[in-house]
Amino acid sequence: MGFRRTISSLVIAGVAATALAFVAASPAHAVVVPRDGTSSGRAAASCWEIKQNDPASADGIYWLQTPELIAPQQFYCDQTTDGGGWVLIGRGRDGWQWLPNGQGSVANLRNVPTGTGAFAVATLPGDTVQGLLGGTRVDALTDGVRVRRATNTTGTTWQEMRLLARNRADWTWAVGGGVLLNSIRVGTTSYTAANSQSWGTDQNYLRLTTTSLQTHNYRSGFSYGSNISGVNNSTSYLWMYASERAALPFTQVFLRPRITSPAYTAIGDPGTDASTVRPLLANRTSDDTPWGVTGLATGGAAGEVTEVEDFAFIGDTAYVAGKFRYVKHGSTGEQIEQSYLAAFDVDTGEWRENFRPTLDATAWSLAASPDGTKLFVGGEFTNVNGVAQTEGVAALDPDTGAPVAGWRAYAAYEGADTPNVRSIDVQGGWLYLGGRFNRVAGGTTMDSPLTLRSMARTNLTDGTPDGAWKPHVDGTVFELDASGQGDRVYLVGNFNNVNFTSSPMQGVVSTEAGAASVPGLSPSVVAAGSGTSTYQQTILEVGQDVWQGGSQHILSKYDRDAYSFISGNITRNGGDFQALAEKDGVIYGACHCLNFSYSGTTNYSNPITAATDVNSIRFIGAWDEQTGAFIPQFYVSSLSARNDMGPWALKNGPDGCLWFGGDFTAGSYTGTTQQWLGGFGKLCARDTTAPEVPTGLTNGLTPSGVQLTWSASGGSPSGYEVLRDDRVVATVTGTTWTDPDGAGTARYWVRAIDATGNRSASTPVSVVEEPPGPATGDVLYENDFSGATDWPADWATSGSNGSATVADDAGVLSFDDVSGAYVRAQLSGPAAAGDTELLTSFTWQQATAGSFLSVFLRGSGGWQNSYRPKNGYGLQLSPTTGTVYVLKSVNGVSTTLASAANAQTVGTGKQWLRIQAQGSTIRFRIWSDQSPEPNTWNSTVTDSDVTLDGQVFVSLNRSSANSGSKSVVLDDLKLTGFPE
Repeated sequence: MGFRRTISSLVIAGVAATALAFVAASPAHAVVVPRDGTSSGRAAASCWEIKQNDPASADGIYWLQTPELIAPQQFYCDQTTDGGGWVLIGRGRDGWQWLPNGQGSVANLRNVPTGTGAFAVATLPGDTVQGLLGGTRVDALTDGVRVRRATNTTGTTWQEMRLLARNRADWTWAVGGGVLLNSIRVGTTSYTAANSQSWGTDQNYLRLTTTSLQTHNYRSGFSYGSNISGVNNSTSYLWMYASERAALPFTQVFLRPRITSPAYTAIGDPGTDASTVRPLLANRTSDDTPWGVTGLATGGAAGEVTEVEDFAFIGDTAYVAGKFRYVKHGSTGEQIEQSYLAAFDVDTGEWRENFRPTLDATAWSLAASPDGTKLFVGGEFTNVNGVAQTEGVAALDPDTGAPVAGWRAYAAYEGADTPNVRSIDVQGGWLYLGGRFNRVAGGTTMDSPLTLRSMARTNLTDGTPDGAWKPHVDGTVFELDASGQGDRVYLVGNFNNVNFTSSPMQGVVSTEAGAASVPGLSPSVVAAGSGTSTYQQTILEVGQDVWQGGSQHILSKYDRDAYSFISGNITRNGGDFQALAEKDGVIYGACHCLNFSYSGTTNYSNPITAATDVNSIRFIGAWDEQTGAFIPQFYVSSLSARNDMGPWALKNGPDGCLWFGGDFTAGSYTGTTQQWLGGFGKLCARDTTAPEVPTGLTNGLTPSGVQLTWSASGGSPSGYEVLRDDRVVATVTGTTWTDPDGAGTARYWVRAIDATGNRSASTPVSVVEEPPGPATGDVLYENDFSGATDWPADWATSGSNGSATVADDAGVLSFDDVSGAYVRAQLSGPAAAGDTELLTSFTWQQATAGSFLSVFLRGSGGWQNSYRPKNGYGLQLSPTTGTVYVLKSVNGVSTTLASAANAQTVGTGKQWLRIQAQGSTIRFRIWSDQSPEPNTWNSTVTDSDVTLDGQVFVSLNRSSANSGSKSVVLDDLKLTGFPE
């Protein structure tokens, strides 16, 4: 048979097929693959890119990746509507919550894009959507935001709507808050539209309302006008709660970023550096609060009725102040009366039962002395433990709660009002007091009370007030903050004048004697449209900035030097700011807010039109201290409160957590169980430590691709990212991965990633070596049996009930169905050689049990038995299994070196075998005659026991399970040496 013609056609076919499969490596040796989205290693930049590359691509799930998304993920692409290229980012019927970090299951979103099984709302996390945008501004999307709404109860007719955004760079899910729009297009008609909260030209289908309506039982969605009704069941594509109409339709939300071939940064040989997420509180409450406070005690004025008002920390003890009546262990545990002030273990949350002060009214504020020997408390109480001269303010023993001997002070009000010390702070040897009082005495002046108004300071040592520091405030101070720089005290509340000078609701006084107002400061900004409700409730200095919040729903940032306004925020609906804290460069603001925060505005009446951004908020929001920008990634979605009053206390604890207190009853979910909270909880910092670097990355070319293996990383990684050439191509949980698109000279790195998104530095590069090719030495023997009638004389053949013959220009080994039958052939013509390669085609004539074909190189010492030489390296094949065994024979003892599963095709088709013995390396590969020769080997093993030169030994043997005569055809044999 024409040997030279057959081999040359194989080589040409192999080159062509390789070009098709790998699109040929670039000069930089990068693996070039089609960006068709069919695997993580072939992720496309967008659904649009897939559609442009393959106009026939169908709707379905594809892998997408941009530099901003970092790692490839799977998404659902609509490749049909309006030219295709749409990525699904959300879908559902009723119950849209506009959550910034996504809602429902991402897997369900892509796997169940429509139908009644898709009615439960599912949306991508906002960061994921931002990654899909790949740097494209939302207001630059040519096709806007696509909203597809069902228009009948059976889901057989639909409306296509496009929302064209205005002044919006980044994605937000706060659709119900009113994302600014330029226009809305329905079908082919465009309409002027202001925002996504409410738009319409009729009360039918040309209307969009995304707010939470009482008539819908506060379930949100993309509702129609009041003439459109629905059904409250599990199958209707139009939903309404009762008979209110304005149905909520099943809705899909798509984007079509037209991204193709984005640029990735080249990775150097050392790999990538570690990266960590920014410090931020976790989005779930800590489990370490098994105890809490509940109930409302009755003492004091009505005021704000909430269980927790403040925290303080001394050592490993947390002190909780407020209007509560009991301490309680869990939702069903024991309940013990301990009103107004209690203590708990910081780390375990257990109640400190030895700390048992007795107060008769609300404890508003707490502070620890710098040496930790005193717990200062301010409030409405008239005494602590019945001890005289502890009205409104006291210093308590941190262990027992008893008033500290040697420290006495009180704050009173001469007149009709109820006195209270609403806020206290420690700075520079003084305890600063703010609230509503006009008499203060203590220490050495106990019998000579000072007359003042709403602010004072007392000595930390014995409680003596400072008679030279008496600012005058004509109302109630809600909160004060003594500057860490020691030169001033900030105050906010419900007042109009400070030191007889107009300073409505906010003031700044010097710590110097005389307590003069700090000159040259601008007045704070009032929320436009707030009417007479302009009181301020919380203030905090951070470096050269001051943050201030209160009514109506305003939080503003000012510079310290001139109190110049820097930025503002408004929350609606609901949302007076009540407490502030700073941690790791982030400002946390607490409010009785459950909906949206509008950035860049102080307009309470209509924040939507003036805002630069809108985001969802629930009780606590986060802002970047430097830029003032809202941080949407922080969102605790499951906080629940008795009266939705929100936190009145935010304090950093020694455990690294932010403690929040108010009227809270429940925190985060674990599965379907919501954590019980008793008035307070804590939010701990998310992990910002990168996992340890994985080590020992190795690679090897296999018929299935490049197999990568590495050693596990320390630091509890959730998985590993595999990078190829310039990007992540896979995320896996184990320590091995096979790249089906891998090829010689490809470059790989591996890095660990944790559940928070911290990434380790990567391994150094691991470059795939080109696999050894065919031998290029002298041809030692070549025969294609053309024109032969018998096996050539170069072969010594023998057998028992078997024969070596020639048929149709090919060699045939066959045996009869007799026990012990075999046939064997030794290539004795050429001289013995050490490093050689044999190439041959083979064809099983029967694919039934049971025969064995053995092929050996370096055979010497004669035949060990009917089928193997005494010495040599070889293979054993069978027609009924794809597994091929690699063997060695040494002095008549045979050993299996390796087995290669699926190495050959089971059947009677023609196949090719190339086997090499080169030095201590033995390798082989098999491929179908209809396929190009692969450039990888089925098996490569190392062994050095057979070193003598030898010859080719071939045999066909009958097994005990055989049935019928068997034969195998061998052709196109070529024995080649290796260059020295």
